[in-house]
Parts: sequence; structure tokens; C-alpha cells
Amino acid sequence: MLIPEEKISEILHSSDIVDIVSESVILKKSGQNYFGLCPFHSEKTPSFSVNPAKQIFHCFGCGAGGNSLSFVMKYHGLSFPEAAKMLARKYNIVIDTQHLDPARKKQLALKETLFRINQKVMAHYEARLRQAPPGQAARQYLENRGITPATLDEFHLGFSVDQWEDVVGFLKQARISRQAALNSGLVVPRKNQSGFYDRFRNRIMFPIFDINMQVAGFGGRVMDDQMPKYMNSPETPVYSKTRILYGLHAAKTHCRNAKVVHIVEGYFDFLTLFQNGIKNTVATLGTALTAEHVRILKGYAPAMVLVFDSDAAGIHAARRSIKTFLNEGVDTRILILPTGDDPDAFVLKHGPDAFLDLAARARSVMPFLRQVAMDTHGSSVAGRARVLADLMPYIADIQDSALRSLHVNELAETLNIDEAAVLEKVREQVIKSKTTLDRHPDMELSDPELASDPRERQLLSLMLQWPQIISDVVKSGVLDHFYSQQLCRIGRIMVQADPAPDAFVTRIMTRMETDADRELIASLAMTDGMDDNTDLKDAAAAIIQRIIRIRKKKDSGLTEKIKRAEKGCDTDLMELLKLKQQEIRQLHNGQ
Repeated sequence: MLIPEEKISEILHSSDIVDIVSESVILKKSGQNYFGLCPFHSEKTPSFSVNPAKQIFHCFGCGAGGNSLSFVMKYHGLSFPEAAKMLARKYNIVIDTQHLDPARKKQLALKETLFRINQKVMAHYEARLRQAPPGQAARQYLENRGITPATLDEFHLGFSVDQWEDVVGFLKQARISRQAALNSGLVVPRKNQSGFYDRFRNRIMFPIFDINMQVAGFGGRVMDDQMPKYMNSPETPVYSKTRILYGLHAAKTHCRNAKVVHIVEGYFDFLTLFQNGIKNTVATLGTALTAEHVRILKGYAPAMVLVFDSDAAGIHAARRSIKTFLNEGVDTRILILPTGDDPDAFVLKHGPDAFLDLAARARSVMPFLRQVAMDTHGSSVAGRARVLADLMPYIADIQDSALRSLHVNELAETLNIDEAAVLEKVREQVIKSKTTLDRHPDMELSDPELASDPRERQLLSLMLQWPQIISDVVKSGVLDHFYSQQLCRIGRIMVQADPAPDAFVTRIMTRMETDADRELIASLAMTDGMDDNTDLKDAAAAIIQRIIRIRKKKDSGLTEKIKRAEKGCDTDLMELLKLKQQEIRQLHNGQ
């Protein structure tokens, strides 16, 4: 263990998985469990379950599962020690990192160093903005853009002066090593290798916070027409533009309360909406919205409004994003602002109520796409054919057959085309799309020959939920008869653990070293072992006997086949049968 087991137990006993998961997933109680949309794969019907009694989660769609630590690791993309430290900070638990292996300790130290550098540089940029004369022009620019002093303070806006080595000198003075400065992405090595220069110069600086309120990176905007207009930090161990949305750290509670989130493109769009009371807003970081972004946002709001400029670039960006939202099954609407306006300018000109009124009337995806296609191609025969071709991939992606039928009907009426012809085109597109696997790849068995007997899983499920039967399992020696290497190994871990029923699942989970094992434990613990009228001891005994009997029968059958092959002198068949028998023995012994 990289962290003492007693510390892991303290973290898991102090935390509540419902509270932790609820920070990122909208959960609704149903019976003893809570359900929500899985943040790890695309789905429209909730299959993600959280069990507060066992303190575990499990997705019946993609198989993800585990405890509080597993969720934090998978959701935030953290290593085990990082997830443990994150939860330890949340619950005021002190972790001694001296027991970490050198590689993990170095990785953890690097991330902490980068967060510390970013925090220092954010304060430096803030100070530069407030200084005269360096920050005077920047302050005037922000005032002209309508940004209030309160917003400047809340989001820690700053200014990078027009010098090549301002931050370079600041980091030297702060005794930050050259390598750490380079890792931060704030400085860039000179071509002649003679030193470094500042990445950001003469720009308004926007610190980019992650969901845990730590400064992960920066965005910088020029105050004139120079290009590039916006520049962001490069990818670093703490900054990933595919996972972070600007302003989400401040907007997440408002998104959850409003049950809708407005998604804008620019920093100023976000700040103007936020300071004018439209706080359920986030901004992209100059990149296309990813499935990961959408899954994160689904944890805070079930509906989303994409807000774009009315120019060609804005419409193109809207079309580019739609596929991602459709694949994620999100209630999505498209708001194209009047010509010449971006969200920032529109709110300053017309006020927040006018913006909210437009947002309430925003078009859903298919009517928006239909109108854009009609405006692009026109209503001639050739134009209508192109409209049909443009919309086919989107209609074919709709999983709800009734909803798909409605869109087919509307499109046929709009284009004045026979509905049967549109349906035929949709069928062609659906057949074309079916060439990819419908099932989640993680759910495929890599080798069906090595798949375990379902009774092996059933027995482990009973052991997890009723550890009092473990003594019977040990006496029977049934684990020696398991086909599955993974299940046999986990079973042996279970029989060596303290069988006290209190928090037994949690204790077993802490002993699992891989995501696959943790997910399997969560799946087994969530499975109903038997109904209320079944005697536990009898049920376990019947499963044990069945596993042993089937194993002996198969082993005996193979031995007979080998003997027959020997009599018939079929050396090729005999060799294959012996190899199969050896394979079974290896599984049998858990090798």
C-alpha cells in the first residue's frame, strides 16, 4: 500500500459517498440507492447507482464502480495518492507521504509545485494590474468593457506587462527552479537555449480555476487587434483544456439550482453574464466542447443552452458542437444572438432580462439544424436534396424511435418530400452507422473461453453481502475449483479479511489494487444475491456444490478425451487437449 491502510480506512469512514458523488452528478433517491446519469459514458437513462449503506457506486451501463476514492480518481483523473490527499484535505485528515514510492511522490510533488507557482503568478499579475502606469491602460480597457471592481476581485483578473522577462524574473526571485518554471508553461525557452522569456506579454490575464478552486492555468487576451487574440496555458500535469471550463468553479451551484447552464465562448462573455446575475454560465477555453466537458456539466444541470454569435463562425461552432451533445443525450438548445452581437455586448446593450427571454425561446437542436441548412442551400430541388443529406446523420443518431419519427415527419413537410423517401434515407444512414459496436467496449469479453461460471460471481456476491458464510466457503475448498483467475484471487483476499459484517465491502475495496478489481467488487456488491425467502446457508451450499461438481465433470471429460486421442494416435488433437487441460489447471490454481 502506498498510503497506510488505517489512513485509507479513516478517509473512507469519514467521507460520505453520496455527498462526494453529488458534487459532480445529479442524484435522485430510488429505494435504498441513489441514481443519476453516469459521468463516465454516454447515456440518456440513469444507470449509475450509489449505495450509501455500502459506500460504493456502480454503473450498470459501462461497469464503472468503486468507493469514494475510486470515484475521485476516475472523475478527476487523479492517481490514488492524489485522490487520497484530496479527500483527506476535505475531511481534515493528515496523511504522511513518506511511505509513497519515489515515482508517485515525485508526481505528487510536481503537481503541488505547479499549483503553488500558478497561485504566486496570479497574485503577481493582479498586482501588475493595480500598478500605475503599467496597469493603467489595462484597467481602463476593463472598465470600458463594463467589468466591475467586484468582478475583478472575485475572478482575480490581472495583467501581464509588455516585457520579455517579467515573470521570468519574478520566478527567479521566488526561487522557483528553471525546470519547475518550464513545467508551468508560463515561460518558454529561447531558441538559442540562453534562457527563457514570458509566454504572456501585454495581455489581460484570466486565471483558470479547476473545480477544486485551484489555479490550473491562465488565459490571456490582447487589448487591440493583434493575433492571436486569446492565448491559453499549454497542457500541463494540472491543466487539461478538455476537462476544464472557465467559471465552473463559481457557477456550479447556480447551474444546479437553475437546472440549466448557458455555455458561451469567451472570458468576457462569461464575466458580463455572471456579474449581471446570469450566474449559471460557463465558457469554453478556445477549443471545441468535448464529451468530457458535457459529462462534467451533466453533473450540474440536465439542460444546456449553447450561446453563439450570429456570424458564420458562430453558426459553424454551433453545428460542430451539436453531435457531441446528441451523443451524450442532453437536452440542448441553440441560442444565436442578433446580428452583430456577442453575449457580452448584447447583455450590456439590452440587459440580462432580454438575454434570458431569448434563451427561453432558444431552438432545440433539430429545428436549428433544419433552419441553418435551409438558409444555406435554399429551397430549389438541388437545395432540398442537400438539406436532406445534411440532416440525415443527426436524425439517424436519435435513439428514441418515436422522436426520430416526429423529426422525419417535420422534415418531410418542410421540404415537401414524401415521408417514405425520408424514412428510406434514415434507414440507410442507420445501417451505415451500425458498423460500429453499439455496446460499450469495456463490456466486451476479451476471451469467452476464459469467462467464469456465473455461479462463481454469485458466490462472491453472497460473500460480500453476507460475510458470515465465508467460513463455509473456506471449509469446502471451493475456491480451488474456480475457473476465473480474477475471481479466485479476489475470493482468497476476501477469506483472509476480517469477516465482521460492518463495512466489510469497504474493507475489501481498500485491498483492491486495480480499477478492474474495484469495479468488479462494486458490481458484485450491488447485485441482489437472493430473495428474502431463501435460506442463506442452503443457498451458499447449493452454489458451492454446483461449482465443484461442474469443475470435476469438465476435468473428467477432458481426461477421457485425451485417453481416446491416445488410443486413436491422434497426436495433434491430444496435444491440444493437454494444452487445454494445462490452461484449466492454471486457472484452477489462480496462477
